[in-house]
Amino acid sequence: SGEESARPADARPPLHVVESLNSLSVDIARAIDNDTSAELWNRYRRGERNVFTRRLYTLKGQQTFDEIRRKYQTDADFRTAVDRYCEDFDRLIKDVARTDRDNIMTTTYLTSDTGKVYTMLAHASGRLK
Repeated sequence: SGEESARPADARPPLHVVESLNSLSVDIARAIDNDTSAELWNRYRRGERNVFTRRLYTLKGQQTFDEIRRKYQTDADFRTAVDRYCEDFDRLIKDVARTDRDNIMTTTYLTSDTGKVYTMLAHASGRLK
């Protein structure tokens, strides 16, 4: 629609958007295999690109991915909420990585349910190249 939201940039997203993200997060956590996720993140952090493909997800997970991508492109409130979630998680990972010489904590965060949500949201929103 091209209309800018009247809400200030730092305002919380509307409750329905947060609830939508929360309900999606349950589907997302089930949609990604732990071992595959850990392997892809290790490859990505070593500098490989284009490792995140729809094959990471179960069949149901691919539907969830497509739904998130579509919603991200069409719903400004949802896009804001996804961007904020990803930025917060990026910050967390940077903080953890500073003292995580062997990458164990970083991998633990990235393969946790929260990390899986981040992976799919960041992938669907185009953050992971």
